[in-house]
Amino acid sequence: MTANALRLATPDAESLLEAGLARHQAGDTAEAAALFAEALALEPDNATALYLLGLARFEAGAAVEAERLIERLVAVRPNHADAHLTLANIRHWRDDRAGAIAAYRRALELAPVHAVALQGLSRVLAESGDHAGALAAAEAACAAAPGDAATHMALAAALRGLGEVLEAADAFATAVELAPGLAAAHVGLSLARSDAGEATDAKASAERALALDPNFSEAWLALGTAMRGLHDPEAARAAFERALALAPGRAAFHLNLGLVLIELDRAADAQFHLVMALELDPSNAVAHANLSSLYYRADRKDLAKAHAQRALALDANLMSAHQNLAALLAEEQDHDGARAHRDRAYATRNLIVTTAANPLGRVLILSTTESGNTPDRYLIPPALYTRLLWFIEYAGADQMTRLPPHDVAFNAIGDEDLAGPTAEGAARFAALGGTRLLNPPAKIARTRRDLAELMFGHIAGLKIPRTVRVEAAEIAAHGVRDAARRVGVAEPFLVRPIGSHGGKGLFLVGADAPDEPLTPAAAYYLTAFEDFRAADGLCRKYRMIFVAGRPLPYHLAISPNWMIHYESSGMDQHPERLAEETRFLEDPTAALGAEAMAAVTQIGAAMDLDYAGVDFSLVPDGRVLLFEANATMLVHPEAPDGPLAHKNPSIERIFEAFRAMLAS
Repeated sequence: MTANALRLATPDAESLLEAGLARHQAGDTAEAAALFAEALALEPDNATALYLLGLARFEAGAAVEAERLIERLVAVRPNHADAHLTLANIRHWRDDRAGAIAAYRRALELAPVHAVALQGLSRVLAESGDHAGALAAAEAACAAAPGDAATHMALAAALRGLGEVLEAADAFATAVELAPGLAAAHVGLSLARSDAGEATDAKASAERALALDPNFSEAWLALGTAMRGLHDPEAARAAFERALALAPGRAAFHLNLGLVLIELDRAADAQFHLVMALELDPSNAVAHANLSSLYYRADRKDLAKAHAQRALALDANLMSAHQNLAALLAEEQDHDGARAHRDRAYATRNLIVTTAANPLGRVLILSTTESGNTPDRYLIPPALYTRLLWFIEYAGADQMTRLPPHDVAFNAIGDEDLAGPTAEGAARFAALGGTRLLNPPAKIARTRRDLAELMFGHIAGLKIPRTVRVEAAEIAAHGVRDAARRVGVAEPFLVRPIGSHGGKGLFLVGADAPDEPLTPAAAYYLTAFEDFRAADGLCRKYRMIFVAGRPLPYHLAISPNWMIHYESSGMDQHPERLAEETRFLEDPTAALGAEAMAAVTQIGAAMDLDYAGVDFSLVPDGRVLLFEANATMLVHPEAPDGPLAHKNPSIERIFEAFRAMLAS
């Protein structure tokens, strides 16, 4: 007999419900829902019909209608705990946390040791930020059902929210023991192990979850998180992209993919995913903070400030947002405001340890909270070294004598103009001895731009343009041209804010150059401009890196413009320029000439730093024209399949030399 025939023969509610259950078991959910609805039409207060139709509509994706049906069920059976539990679960799924909490609590009033209700309450309290309440509910669930893996998972989630990462891992491990085939338990254990810094074990747990369910998006998230912990951003990216393909509407997946794309220097892609994360969850403080960082690097200051402020409105203790606002306010010359945000960022967290799975060594990195640090991300990669990043200006005397174990220290405070409040602390640490310190601060102090003639004036074959430091008040009082005349710098000349790198705030003053507004700064360098165009009308800027005094070529940028930056020079559009760069990288002495190479080598010897660099060109008479020589030089690998991959062998030689120096 068909279902339609059954409707005619037995139109009572009980028979319709039985037929509906049979159709549901056979997989015909639409016909089952129709039968449940017909039964409910016959008996509007039939509790079974309300329950079954509510579940059927929920399965069909009609969550709002399902909630209304279960609310009617609760009205019919106000003292039925499972009715309130079902309502709570639907509200929880709909992200109505307050409504879910109320329904879970009502279920527990009726059945105080209902383990499933306690689990649900614990989860929603944790999601609402009430981790202490979540822990109490989870502990009660475990007491009520100690052999249920789900109760231990709820306990673990609550402990993780409280920052008790080792206890959380133990609770997830118990859940795995109770239900080894439950992929979600392995995912929870993986994430807890990542929290605890146990990235290798976290990876193994994520892989076990994926072996159980290859299409479990949360397992791919866990694997990506573990790979970030192992400092393998490409593997993490692949895992997060797989998670997102399986569940494109998850804000957490967009967030994590955005974060790893930042690590991979793919700013535009990272921005897209962080914006998507905020569209899905506008309250995500981490997404706001990282968007602020991206906008800051892109010189979009208003957006950078807005997102940093929004991040702090959501999480007042978010370190990266305080860092960004400190940098932005410092550029605006609001030094008190900048200091207040630095204090919030670093006063209680001035030592950040990043642990490598199998480190070559442990490196203490002395750093300043301002800009001007030596870029050390690729020199001391977290995949190879355990990094102890120390913002030394916030170090008390007692911290200097009780630092965690380390093999060598590297002073990354590379710009003397920005050393500021860190200088005293770095000097005190250097005076303590006991640790091999690379790039000691006393030698860094000699690398100010206006001291170049004093440091390098003895080197034959070197041309050093006159550079004078002028305080901002002097320029404000007399104007930049008059200030230059007063210190004996003739036009044309360059104006550069102290602490500026990458051409930021740099401009030319001369008869053919329009006056430009000054970038706010405490002082400026005025440098005599030298026309260094070669016979072909192009300008060249060479960069050589010194590691333990050894000169190693890094790049050659060629451009028609005097202000040359490799990233904007368009080198990849000119094969003949890339060929010239390749010749320089393979044999710098042949490219520069023996006398010029000797002069460059002596620059490194005069600085006597463990790591430094020099930017320079050649003038028509063959002399080396010095641009700058200091420890702030960036070295980074190029994409192996990109147009600049020819640079990588030379770059790897720099990294190898640096690693050998760390180990020596």
